[in-house]
Amino acid sequence: MSHSPTTDTDGEPPWKRSLRGVPIELVPIALLAAALRLFRLGSESYWLDEVVSVTLVTSNTPSELLVSVPGNDPHPPLYYLLLSGWAAIFGTSEVAARLLSALVGIATVLVLYALGRRLFDREVGAIAALFVAVSPFHIWYSQEVRMYNLLALLTALSFYWFVQLHRERPDEIGVRDDIVYVVSTVLLGYTHVFGLFAILAQNLYVFSRPVVRIAPRSRLTIRRWIALEGITALLLAPWLVRLFRRTMGASAGEPSNVSWIPLPTAETVSRTFAAYLGGYLLEESLPILVSLVVAGCLVLALSSGRVTAEGDRRVAPINGRYTVVLWFVVPILVPIAISHAVAPIFADRYSIGASLAFFLLIAIGVRTISRPSLRYVVVGILLVGLVLPLPTYYQEDQKEQWREAAVDVESTVDGDDAVLVSRPFAEEPFSYYFDRPNVTVDQVDPEASDDEIRAAVDGHDDVWIVLSYVDSSTSQRILQAVADRPDYRGPVEERRYNEIAVFRFERTASDG
Repeated sequence: MSHSPTTDTDGEPPWKRSLRGVPIELVPIALLAAALRLFRLGSESYWLDEVVSVTLVTSNTPSELLVSVPGNDPHPPLYYLLLSGWAAIFGTSEVAARLLSALVGIATVLVLYALGRRLFDREVGAIAALFVAVSPFHIWYSQEVRMYNLLALLTALSFYWFVQLHRERPDEIGVRDDIVYVVSTVLLGYTHVFGLFAILAQNLYVFSRPVVRIAPRSRLTIRRWIALEGITALLLAPWLVRLFRRTMGASAGEPSNVSWIPLPTAETVSRTFAAYLGGYLLEESLPILVSLVVAGCLVLALSSGRVTAEGDRRVAPINGRYTVVLWFVVPILVPIAISHAVAPIFADRYSIGASLAFFLLIAIGVRTISRPSLRYVVVGILLVGLVLPLPTYYQEDQKEQWREAAVDVESTVDGDDAVLVSRPFAEEPFSYYFDRPNVTVDQVDPEASDDEIRAAVDGHDDVWIVLSYVDSSTSQRILQAVADRPDYRGPVEERRYNEIAVFRFERTASDG
């Protein structure tokens, strides 16, 4: 019997056979994640931290990024090395540099789906991936030239291969799983210090199994795990030694590169959870209905035992719920404890890896609801809550607009004028965009005396003062120091560029 050319031997169209293995629900989620991360990617200028990233990779060789830069920058070198190679190929425009983070963000959604499906089922994986796809928190860092989305991706990859290590059939446990787990985890450790807390969560799972007695028996033996972690620690040793020295210095009161981080409180934790849901973009707090639904889903996730892994028999005998809870809790509570014992180190963006577990827990809670129609309602409410801040995110400037500020000053200033920028946070981003080498640009320290400020403008015509990250009293004192000079009038002009203030003082005609 002949077969129709439009079907295979099983009666399946060729296009279906070619896509077999790609879950149909993942396609729209991936497309949605891509659209939200690529939309208006280069519309805003770099802000301070992004300028730091771009400047580091353009002013240092790869060997310097690997050896020298980690001594001054608080973060490990992997992201900078990756960005350096990326910039060498695609350039350092806002779109080009941010595209790396956008692609990493899309990949994070895909890996989270695979992990949720591996630990539980397709529905949990799809719901968690959908929430992360539209999460303003993840979209924000998918459009920023920093390492935070890479931290999220490698955290998900490390946990995926951690689950793989527990596979039940001994003939499926091979060297490949060991190698890929170690590589992904080492890369995680070299991306951000908070990656170490994800590794700590994995160790707590393995070593607490005999104690808590809620994790099933596993083919991953303690001896094999210690060997894998020993190799991982050995490969991370250069960074761990440097991190240890820095921690000891901080505990002894030495200056720290993260001295801007405040001591975390209970309010810090609640703000972090709100940030995961995009609450920082709303003028008011999160809608009460969304907050209640999220809280209800988390309670269901922690209390119900309905969700089990689907019929993929390669799934490990691993307690998925316990794994996700540790993944969520450890990278938040341990850094907060360290913050109180040694020095503050907790910032919400550093916990972006834990936010993936947060969305997985919500997805688990949704999945425990027995009625499908009610599940759809809950997912709809949460999606509305997540999407609600996005118009504000896209329509309004979220970062300091250094490009616009520098270009405006550049278009008006002349060679006899002086530009004063506040230290330490305005000098680098302003200078990155300001391209008038014949114009004097001086730095004014917030602690500078009035006489020092006045001396900086001697012999110049108009004076431009660029202030950012300066409290109102300091800002007023700097402006008053120039206004008190009899040969200047003003400020005659004031411009605002989202957390940047630019003032112009005019030299009086009698002294011109």
